[in-house]
Amino acid sequence: MILPSPSDLNPVSGIPLDFKDPKKSPSSDYAPSSPVVSPPRYRGLRPAAPITYTFTPLPSNSMLLAPPPKINDSQRPYHISVSLNCFTPSSYITVIRKNSWDGELVGDFEMGAANARNPGTLCLRGNEYPISDILESQFNVFRTTWLWKVKSFGPEKPMSLFWDDYQGGGVLSCYSSQDRNSANLLAKFTPRSHLRRQGQPVEPPKLLVSPAGHDFFDDILLSALVIERTRTAPSS
Repeated sequence: MILPSPSDLNPVSGIPLDFKDPKKSPSSDYAPSSPVVSPPRYRGLRPAAPITYTFTPLPSNSMLLAPPPKINDSQRPYHISVSLNCFTPSSYITVIRKNSWDGELVGDFEMGAANARNPGTLCLRGNEYPISDILESQFNVFRTTWLWKVKSFGPEKPMSLFWDDYQGGGVLSCYSSQDRNSANLLAKFTPRSHLRRQGQPVEPPKLLVSPAGHDFFDDILLSALVIERTRTAPSS
């Protein structure tokens, strides 16, 4: 279920407004005659402006992803928890739920060491897949790119999310097209980039999501978590 949001949501101050609706962009990976891509379980409502969500660490290996306090209750928080697999203690399971710790299950994924015998798996919208079937990585000298295959219901034309780290500083950018321009930008994940200093506020990781990006919020969140887990994990 995609995070609902009213169309009359007030813009959030301090958030860049250079996002454009990719559905109105002249650039597209698909021919004009291609069928319209239906976001998975999308309710048809978007916020009026980009929203920056903040990851807040909590006790017991968990964190909360929530919008700014001024956003109304239509933007529900995501509850994220991590636990180890008791059969394979080197493998960790991340579970994402909506609204509360026992709320609607968004999805989960399990990953171990890079050279683990068992491949990582991901469950989204009730179906489980090997992560290698969902996420493709291409490592280059100056930029790493990732292709996330959106798995939805019905015969709709396949949709993909295109991630890269071209901006630098650990920032991940997500696009709806290989064009990777501002018109196709769906989201940005910004990790904590500064060490803690006495008397200064801690800078938490953030996820900036465009209005169009809310169509695929669950996939954007899951893919950002999987990619960040992959690129920060030890190689052995």
